[in-house]
Amino acid sequence: MAAPVRFCGRCGAQVPFGAPFCGRCGAPQLAQAVAGPPAYNYPQAPQAAFPTRRRYRSSQVAVAGGLLAILAVVTVAVSAFAVSRVIGNRTTCTVNCAPKFVTPLPEAATYRSSAYHYEVDYSSAWTVRSQDANGISLGTRIGLLEVAGSKASQPIAQVLQTTVSNLPTAQWQNVAPVSDLKGAHIGDQDGIGAVYSANLIGAGSTSVQVRFAVIVATHAGVTVVIFAADPADPKNSPHGIPEAMDFDYLCSEFRWGP
Repeated sequence: MAAPVRFCGRCGAQVPFGAPFCGRCGAPQLAQAVAGPPAYNYPQAPQAAFPTRRRYRSSQVAVAGGLLAILAVVTVAVSAFAVSRVIGNRTTCTVNCAPKFVTPLPEAATYRSSAYHYEVDYSSAWTVRSQDANGISLGTRIGLLEVAGSKASQPIAQVLQTTVSNLPTAQWQNVAPVSDLKGAHIGDQDGIGAVYSANLIGAGSTSVQVRFAVIVATHAGVTVVIFAADPADPKNSPHGIPEAMDFDYLCSEFRWGP
């Protein structure tokens, strides 16, 4: 194998391998590199150790389960409290209540006035006390209701006052106004209405505190008065009239004649 050739770094002349000086210009030459251990010895990086799966003891599992159960109980309790605050604080409307969605009267029967050509539906469970060409008188579940028509000859406010004034004083005592009925109507015709309290004297001079409503409207020359009364229940019923929703439905289903 031929000896390796080197060249002088100053003059470019060939220099025998291992010669300390150039034979032409005398420039010193670098010593031949000798194989040996590296000048720097870096430590080998340790192999990464992956964590092993942690094993939980049964006591730790029991504690975690208990905490989850307590959290579930607290969540249910807070939810129930919130619902009770929203629902439980609602009180029954008793004065100037907004219109309500009511359930239709079951098995409705129909009265038709031959004199004024209006129609009105009522529950077939109610009792017909009397009827004629002008109107009908009904015994309701716990009270009474009357519908009467007439020729329109007076303002409806005067008709309302006359209806209340004409109540027999031997039966209707201590009559006092309670409130106006906002949005009072009969069928599709707006009218006026008011609620009153009274003591109703019955057979054997027994007295019952009642609430009654009077609603009046006029359409096409016909005036209709609806009079409805129930035993008073001011704490639990709108305007103190327990059958108020049934009476509202009857007014909504009223149909005027041509």
